[in-house]
Amino acid sequence: MSNTDNERKGVQINVAYLTKMILSKWWIIVLAAVLFGLLGFTAAEFLKTVTYSSKISFVVSNRQQQEEEEAYSSSDLNASITLANTYKYILSSRTMCEKVAQTCSYDTTPEEVGRAMNMSTVTGTNIIVMTITTGSAAKSYDFALAVIHHFGEVVEKIGYPQSSIAVCELPVAATRANANISALMYLMVGAFAGVVLALIVIMAMNLTRNTIQSTDDIHSRLDLRVIGLVARTLPRGGKNGSPNLLIDSGNVGFSFVETFKAMRTKIESMASKKNYKVFMVSSAGENEGKTTVASNLAIALAQNGHSVLLIDADLRKPSVCKLLELTTGKENRGHGLEDILSGASTFEQAIRYVEKHKIFLLASNNAVADPAELLSTQKMEKAIRSMRGEFDFVIIDTAPAGVVTDASILTNYADATILVIREDHSSVEKIARAIDDLSVGKADLAGCIYNNVSIGADRTYGRRRYGRRYGYGYGGRYGYGYGYGYGYGYGYDNDTKS
Repeated sequence: MSNTDNERKGVQINVAYLTKMILSKWWIIVLAAVLFGLLGFTAAEFLKTVTYSSKISFVVSNRQQQEEEEAYSSSDLNASITLANTYKYILSSRTMCEKVAQTCSYDTTPEEVGRAMNMSTVTGTNIIVMTITTGSAAKSYDFALAVIHHFGEVVEKIGYPQSSIAVCELPVAATRANANISALMYLMVGAFAGVVLALIVIMAMNLTRNTIQSTDDIHSRLDLRVIGLVARTLPRGGKNGSPNLLIDSGNVGFSFVETFKAMRTKIESMASKKNYKVFMVSSAGENEGKTTVASNLAIALAQNGHSVLLIDADLRKPSVCKLLELTTGKENRGHGLEDILSGASTFEQAIRYVEKHKIFLLASNNAVADPAELLSTQKMEKAIRSMRGEFDFVIIDTAPAGVVTDASILTNYADATILVIREDHSSVEKIARAIDDLSVGKADLAGCIYNNVSIGADRTYGRRRYGRRYGYGYGGRYGYGYGYGYGYGYGYDNDTKS
């Protein structure tokens, strides 16, 4: 196909998908925040220095002395506040540090005294707070006493003669070490760094994953028509307690049922216009939900009054019987496609009617060692020809086209192929190879069903495109991932992992 080799133009970010991916990886973000927070806290504890502080409080006035009968106006207070900011620098000046270094009981330097001092003012007041912090309670207290002893002469020498400063709170010796605030800060910084790093990794994963994340990806990168969109859904415990997602089981929501009814309408229109009867359902890889899609399409068609035959042609790992809860080996014996092709059963003996689902079924639980040989025989062509005359619709569930060649063989007998593409599952390259394989036979590639779509991840689906309006974004409240595992061991050696 012409657009399978399209390269992404620039960096495209699906915001809704990215949000979903971030939410789904919340545990990575939390783990990173906890881990880096603990690393930051540990580093702070390991590198911390135990300190002790003594504090002195000073009050500044813009007058030399205050007479009791004279009022202290707001302008005087504002002037005193301005002076307090000036006195902060005077009290921690080089002159003060030298005086303290010379007269204290410890062998120190003016530079060490300056580093120990921290000056601040009480907001909105004319009060200055000097905090002296060292590694010893006695040393901090000794420095503070030296400041008390010398501040008067320092202020008198450098200060303003029309103003005054006095001690309003004397220092006391510290009885315990200062709280290690840096540990909490490092913890918070580490946690924040962990969250940012986790988000970067998640975004990088999103940008490097070469998978289908929206219907726009399907149109632009695969050039496929989207027949329907199936939202992520979880069985909700139906009438029969079945864990499977079948539209007649009673354990799925109204919107999930309506999704397949809408797709049924498209298939009926396609069959009417092009005389299609045999539809083949495949996928690029395992676990994309093709068996559930094929079975529900068959049931939906049967509910509209059509005679429908559902064939399990995935002879390597048949799963239709399991999905329909026909699990007894005895009841499935002799009813598989392989029984007709091998001559073990006749056409009439192998096909059975499943009353519960109102469909005819050709399926068993028996795996075949080399199904490609059976599917390539004239018996297969003759069997499909007979089925065309007996039923309104024939739905064939096949093995994944991107894993084995069985599906490409069956395209020679089908009228149309429907490819199931699960959101963010198989790589674009793998899907493109599957499309190429499904295009070699006689069947037309009718389009794809976009499966397991997360809520809000595809807001463009429902806009007008190519003159049609699609509207199959149902089933929004639930979450599922249906499909069954395959253990073929075949496929391309250079598959891009997803």
